[in-house]
Amino acid sequence: MMKPLLAPLFLILLACGTVVAQGGGDDMTRVGIVPFGYGDSDSRWISNKLYDKLADALKDDGNYELISRNDLEKAFKEQGFDCSHFQFGVPPDFVVNAGLALDADMMVFGSVTPSGESYQVRWNITIPASGNTIPAEPSTVLKNSGSVEELARTMVEQMEDMVTGKARQALDQAAFSIQIKNWPMAIMFLKQALATDPSNIEAKFLLADVYLEEEVDSVDRALEIYREIEAEDPGNPDAKVGIGKVYLARGDAETAKDYFEDAVEIDPENADAYLGLARAYQVLGELDQAIASFENALAGNPDNLSIKFPLAMLYFQTEEYSKAIPYMEEILAVNGNMHGLRQRLIQSYVRTGQYGKAADHAAVYLEADPDNTQRILYTAQVEAWAGRTSSAVNRLESLIARTGSREAYILLASIYRDSGQRGAMQNVFSRLSSAYPNDPLANYMMGAFYYQSGSNKARISELTKENVPVWESAIAELNTAISYLSQVTGSRAASAQSMINAAYNSISLCEEKIDRVERYSQ
Repeated sequence: MMKPLLAPLFLILLACGTVVAQGGGDDMTRVGIVPFGYGDSDSRWISNKLYDKLADALKDDGNYELISRNDLEKAFKEQGFDCSHFQFGVPPDFVVNAGLALDADMMVFGSVTPSGESYQVRWNITIPASGNTIPAEPSTVLKNSGSVEELARTMVEQMEDMVTGKARQALDQAAFSIQIKNWPMAIMFLKQALATDPSNIEAKFLLADVYLEEEVDSVDRALEIYREIEAEDPGNPDAKVGIGKVYLARGDAETAKDYFEDAVEIDPENADAYLGLARAYQVLGELDQAIASFENALAGNPDNLSIKFPLAMLYFQTEEYSKAIPYMEEILAVNGNMHGLRQRLIQSYVRTGQYGKAADHAAVYLEADPDNTQRILYTAQVEAWAGRTSSAVNRLESLIARTGSREAYILLASIYRDSGQRGAMQNVFSRLSSAYPNDPLANYMMGAFYYQSGSNKARISELTKENVPVWESAIAELNTAISYLSQVTGSRAASAQSMINAAYNSISLCEEKIDRVERYSQ
């Protein structure tokens, strides 16, 4: 039997819109300031003054909990470091070990050295949990309180940006690696993000999801991460969904079902929980039974959205999109902020060939996050399928102008190709080549285009003089294809080489046809 779906709570959530997580009061960042090393009496004065001003700035910020200097010095002594040697700077491994002993989230350390009439301050942030050290740009300061105080305020402002910025960069690189299914690179970048910010929940979930990929097959590592998240936040529904997916991967659908049902109870609008539940039912051979149960419940209470939601997910899972669509539309009419559900509605309209309605919802989906590159690409693709080529082209050109997105170039070229505008497509590929001259994917896409075009012309078989220019054009395009494909490296290199070999064969065939026509015409 399924556990209760908390229908009243679900309706309240639908009426109120997006649920906002409530933060606790124990989320302050514990920071230890290690006295900066110094080389002379003046730089020692700056080191001491900088410590005091940093302490003041951290306390004023309100987001940080400062570790006392006494506790800091005690921790260093316990690690075997003589605190009278602070003037020479502290080796990073001592900083990490002291930070771990103090349960610090970050440690700040560095040095002050004379630089003409001013002083150079070099400083770093260490994340004890990972041992990762993030260096900051060196700063210049004068020997006066005002200058030192200004530097301290600037350093505090930069601290969070240094950590989150580096983590965000690693996450963005991981996202692209996931998109192209380069799992080793994705794992590397996600580990970098967690080394910079060990509490980054997004990186943890992404890393666990990658470990669950069939090509990676590190189910035990995924479970460790989900368990860690669950231990820190026992009510996290996504952690329970993740654990459910692990048990599904292990072939234990019964246990997986329990976790998915727990996630549904915690978050009755969690689409992934319902999809996982549907998969578990499917493995158990109970999917029809689950659908029948929901349909019977709905018959007795036809306005109950908490029944329509899982029913829509089950129909989506079983690819009965025409049955899922009406329920999704009803739910979104009450709560338009359920973006994951809207994305599935768009997919359902696409699968049923209703591209116009899919494009309408894609535009609404984009409005919720108008600068999101992936949503812009997705919306443009759906609009192109719906025949709204001008709108799709305008979106992509705007994205290219703003970000230079390689994916936007490729999709734009594909739209021109599908709409028969081959000259415009060739122009886009030329721009792509200029923007990404050594990019393997760009070279592959351009080579594939010229290969396809040249191969089609090479297939013309009638031996007439009128076809000679066509074969000559084919030879030119196939040679162009070879020039691009020969630069392709990585996962597409083998496919590129196959096209190169086929292109040489087609060139030989064209040359033979031209030779035969010229000999016959003499």
